[in-house]
Amino acid sequence: MASSSVLHTLIELVEKELEQAGQNLALANRALMDAEEKGNMLRDYRQDYLSNLTKQMERGLTLEVHQNYQNFLNKLEQAIRGQEEVILSARYQVEKERAVWQEAQRKKLSYEVLVKQKQKKEHLSALKKDQKLMDEYAMRIKRKKHG
Repeated sequence: MASSSVLHTLIELVEKELEQAGQNLALANRALMDAEEKGNMLRDYRQDYLSNLTKQMERGLTLEVHQNYQNFLNKLEQAIRGQEEVILSARYQVEKERAVWQEAQRKKLSYEVLVKQKQKKEHLSALKKDQKLMDEYAMRIKRKKHG
């Protein structure tokens, strides 16, 4: 019985671990979605800005205004590259958290299999004990009839 209690305790612990891993995975997924959303927003903003620059160039720009556009576009490109690094880092974190969650899930399933095996073994043992008692009872009845 002690090993059964230990297994149930292990299952309870791994369920807590699994819940925490699930929460961490959800947070990592949310962070990734936010990072990708921000990256898309920056790329959309760059596209809008380029369209605006093209329209301004058709109307004519001074050199200073054109340089200001170029400087801003360079900063925007840097921000996009930086955001792409954030996205890669967030993807890595999601994969890392997913692996932790999967490992906790695997451990839980392993413990559950052990519990089921133990229960099956105990059930078979109880059946054998019952059969032995029935056999002994039948032998006593048989002895009484013959003796």
